[in-house]
Amino acid sequence: MLPLPNPKMTLQRRWHPRRWFIQGLLISLPIGLTIYVVLVVGGWVDSIFAAPIHAIFGMDIPGLGIILTLLCIFAVGFLASHVFTAWIFERLNALLERIPVLHSLYSTIQETVELLFGGKERGFRSAVLLRQEGDMGYLVGLVTRDQLPELSSIADEDCIAVFVPMSYGVGGFTCVVPRSRVIPLPEMSPQQALRFAMAGGVGSGRTARERVLPEQQPQEVD
Repeated sequence: MLPLPNPKMTLQRRWHPRRWFIQGLLISLPIGLTIYVVLVVGGWVDSIFAAPIHAIFGMDIPGLGIILTLLCIFAVGFLASHVFTAWIFERLNALLERIPVLHSLYSTIQETVELLFGGKERGFRSAVLLRQEGDMGYLVGLVTRDQLPELSSIADEDCIAVFVPMSYGVGGFTCVVPRSRVIPLPEMSPQQALRFAMAGGVGSGRTARERVLPEQQPQEVD
């Protein structure tokens, strides 16, 4: 005689509250944090013109500050792109560079913004693997400068500047290394390498293929 199924055991097997909670957390947490960050940044940008908007219209208009901020950014870019008005920003830039304390802060922010949004000429040039000494493996890095003429009299080898981002954090460190110690990653864009490094390598791995083998010879970076 065959044993009869136990309805209680069948119900317990179908009931997975722990798995449902973890799955819901994995889906809800990234969405919630993304929305939270967008709302916080959007609220901060919207508050830039809060006082003028309230003074003109007598009331707060949500979203109008963001529109005015975007219009100001476009206006600055438009004026800076024309010869007749570009001198204004050149004078302002020269003035900020003369102030001792503000010069360091302004130049650091300017170089960081140009590095992230300045395009191919000023942004991250390529993704590479930085070979470490001994059996320490490799570091994912981003080439920021492939020519360092100011160090030609100090360094014995042809060196380049490689930025190594930190995982699960904002920041990193810049290494001046010989060109022969880096291995190019042509199938990985700088943005993909940055996300890969900052996420600690967590992901599908579709853009981070196993390209480096112990017997593989390093290639020169163009």
